[in-house]
Amino acid sequence: MALRPFSLGIQARLTAGIALVASLLVLAVGWYWTAHEEEELLHDMRQREARMARLIERGFAGPIWNLDHVAIDNLLDAVMADPEVHAIELTGLGLRGGQARRSRDTPANGPLRREFAITYQPAAEAPGTQVGMAALVFTRDLVDEQIRRTRLFVVQLLGVVVAGIVIASSLLVHFLVRRPVARLGALAQRVAKGDLGAQETVERSDEIGELTMRFNAMSLKLRSAADQVQLSSEGLRASEARYRSLFENATEGIFQADADGRVLSMNRAFTQMLGLGSQSPVGRRLREVTGIDREEFQRISAVMSEQGRIQQAQLQLLGANGRPLWVELNAHWVEGEGGQRRIEGMVSDISLRRQAEAELTRHREHLEDLVAERTAELSEAKLRAEAANQAKGRFLATMSHEFRTPLNAILGFTQLMQMDAAMPATTQTRLQLMRDSGQHLLELINDVLDMASIEAGKVSLKPSAVDLRALLDMAGDSVRLRAEQKNLAFSLEVDADLPAQVLVDGQRLRQVLLNLLSNAVKFTDQGQVRLSAAVLSREAGQVRLQLAVADTGIGMTAAQQARLFQAFEQVSEASRSLGGTGLGLSISQQLVRLMGSQIEVQSEAGQGTRFAFELHVPLA
Repeated sequence: MALRPFSLGIQARLTAGIALVASLLVLAVGWYWTAHEEEELLHDMRQREARMARLIERGFAGPIWNLDHVAIDNLLDAVMADPEVHAIELTGLGLRGGQARRSRDTPANGPLRREFAITYQPAAEAPGTQVGMAALVFTRDLVDEQIRRTRLFVVQLLGVVVAGIVIASSLLVHFLVRRPVARLGALAQRVAKGDLGAQETVERSDEIGELTMRFNAMSLKLRSAADQVQLSSEGLRASEARYRSLFENATEGIFQADADGRVLSMNRAFTQMLGLGSQSPVGRRLREVTGIDREEFQRISAVMSEQGRIQQAQLQLLGANGRPLWVELNAHWVEGEGGQRRIEGMVSDISLRRQAEAELTRHREHLEDLVAERTAELSEAKLRAEAANQAKGRFLATMSHEFRTPLNAILGFTQLMQMDAAMPATTQTRLQLMRDSGQHLLELINDVLDMASIEAGKVSLKPSAVDLRALLDMAGDSVRLRAEQKNLAFSLEVDADLPAQVLVDGQRLRQVLLNLLSNAVKFTDQGQVRLSAAVLSREAGQVRLQLAVADTGIGMTAAQQARLFQAFEQVSEASRSLGGTGLGLSISQQLVRLMGSQIEVQSEAGQGTRFAFELHVPLA
């Protein structure tokens, strides 16, 4: 026989709760009162100890000075007569053996020890003389006894308060809560037995009275609801008939099955899809009726178990005559009465759609064959283009030597001929023109070869320790003469915090600066050209620099700036008369990108141009 769970009624719980709160309150007050009382008693005991010490100091000074041992013994006995004194000890030359002591046999309880000197003063204004030392030990036995009596009083008070509260609260709860609740319970039983509309008298306008009024209103609403249910029962039967008509006459297949997969109901459209005729599928396995493959049925069951539903699942069924049928399934779990679950689903015949999709697939496969054939042709063209590009690279690598060798010989012999002082002035002029033309041709060849190397990915940076100030001076000196020939002011602005040496590819950085400075001088007719280097920030072992070249030349429009860094582009009309390949800025931009940055340009037509880029470089 199972034991009924133990539970307390509302009266017992309220009484116990009130008693607990009152007990805690009394305990809190009692604890505070006891602690305060103990503190005051200890304070008084310390004051008595201080007074006793002063009496001992004044009373023992004379007998010790006069060596009156009898008086000393009497005074010691008098001190020990105080029940709070546990022990007294005197030390000094005027005592027998230099020491006198009295002590109780029992150990001290919470002893308070005080040590002080005993000074003899023969006259009021005479200086005092120390004749000994005293040690006084007080015990707190009397204080503890007083505290014990106080705590006993608090416990007795607690018992009386708790008993009174228990009795009073029990009676109040019985008359104010338990009896009205019992009447409400009787009303609920009457309503449960069918006495709808039953009422209970409201005795008081408190919470219980409000609850009684709500019970009465609920009883009336239940009677009204019962009348409405009786009136709507015929409507429910009519609604069920309409649902049954929709179920049977729907164009889509609808079915219900239990948790074990047995058919509970199936409409006419589904039975016609399966070719069952007059056969009833109710009670049969759903997989047997529909002819679904076992593995496919297990997959659908797994999805239903995991997600609780399956949507737009395309399945192939087998009808009673063995004819394949493609359908689209939508199904979900439904909680029934008594916790019994069932499956509700809908199927749509998609056989025609599947045929159309198969036809579309055949066309797509044919299209894929065409795409594959075209892709093969493009791949072959790509291979031919790559081979041509490699041939171009090999040609440029070969011709770079063939171009530079005779050109260097021409420049060398031209320079030697210029060094001949006997050469006439007209011949010197022609030799200088020949040298300038050869030098210009060599620069063009170098630009074309650098661009080809960059496009082929053959250019790599070689960082080394570089004196940055010397590199800037060298770049400035390379264009200073040309600037002075055009009556342009050239300035070099270097940040005072510029590090002495950094790790960078000095040759490539110098090439970039020379390209920018050459363009600045080339496209500036009056004003100045400025090269600046500034330190933006310093980090652990690294520095962030900004290098800039500014001029007051012809400037550029926004459309010209958009084509500025493209290969073989010359955005200025003036550049056509000045020569060039249009590769300098493109090569410079590629080199700066290899360094992890990018050249930025700021320019307006007629207002000059400023090229700048930032570099993160390690300190050498």
